[in-house]
Amino acid sequence: GAEADTAASINGKLRCGLHVVLCPGVYLLDDSLHINATGQVLFGLGLATLVSTSGAPSVVVGNVDGVRVAGVLLQAGAKPTPALLVWGDGTHAGSQAAPGGLHDVYARVGGPDKDAVQASSMIQVHSGWVIGDNVWLWRADHTAGGQIVKGGANPVDTGLEVTGDDVSFIGLAVEHTLGDLV
Repeated sequence: GAEADTAASINGKLRCGLHVVLCPGVYLLDDSLHINATGQVLFGLGLATLVSTSGAPSVVVGNVDGVRVAGVLLQAGAKPTPALLVWGDGTHAGSQAAPGGLHDVYARVGGPDKDAVQASSMIQVHSGWVIGDNVWLWRADHTAGGQIVKGGANPVDTGLEVTGDDVSFIGLAVEHTLGDLV
């Protein structure tokens, strides 16, 4: 479960090329989960919540095809974070025959937190041939106590940044960013 699993233990499984199923819970990640095997799956049950505690993205997908990330909630932490999920480095064209997929993926900057949280963007897709389905990215306009967030609290500039070709999103919602939504 979330209490026993760390970024190191999960990355150990991912390095072996295994698919990973995350049980429901909150995973406090002191490093990114690195997905680098073609066709690899990271699947969260019960909306597994991945919290970036170190300033590193919660998930980093390498330059590989056919990866699936599904059923997770990406949550910002207190340290400056470039993005909560980064897909590729911009050098991979992707594969029409084996596109990657983000399915039922949510990201939030603020909301349940009592302390300030932040990220520059929520999701960055730098590879080609990635499909997003039912993706909701939001900067919370409230705190754990229900108070309205004002000004630049819980800062995030961009919801979704795409630099890859042939990237499609179906059912995309992006809310309350301080800069561009997409």
